[in-house]
Amino acid sequence: MNVEKLAEIVDEMIVQHDYPGFEPRALKLGLPDSVTKAPAKVFSQAFGHENVYVRLAALRWFQERPGMARPAMKAVMGLYEDVDPFVRLEALRLSERYTEPTEEMAVRASKLLEDEDVEVQRTAARACGKICKKLKIKDATVVDRLQKAASAPDSMLRGKAEKALRVMGMYD
Repeated sequence: MNVEKLAEIVDEMIVQHDYPGFEPRALKLGLPDSVTKAPAKVFSQAFGHENVYVRLAALRWFQERPGMARPAMKAVMGLYEDVDPFVRLEALRLSERYTEPTEEMAVRASKLLEDEDVEVQRTAARACGKICKKLKIKDATVVDRLQKAASAPDSMLRGKAEKALRVMGMYD
């Protein structure tokens, strides 16, 4: 199994599921066993693939196996800046599930509290709370960004930011 074979399988599955109104980026593909049993290295390499569906499939594969993501986490944090909001969202979801987060991960995730996509902002707030809880840290940059998000116009973002601050012991 290599990245190009993975891309071929993912493309074929997207075509098979296509119907009017279908958003293929939202589809969490049930990859065949032959693919899911591929080495983590294949999925790590897929983060750099030009096809957004391949990047999403790789992120979702690691979400099911967060303990295997260690060698790939720098690349995952790089996906926080991907042009596609679904990729940014799934990169955050993987980060919040990751078993050994770092302070850098929390700080970089907190930048997405100012993302143009509100779903990415909401997921960033939740991810910051989960990462900081695991690390037992109260990074000033993360706290400042969460406090700003806690006064955002979007009520769901406010709620998630407030919860993250409570988890960190920083919400009055």
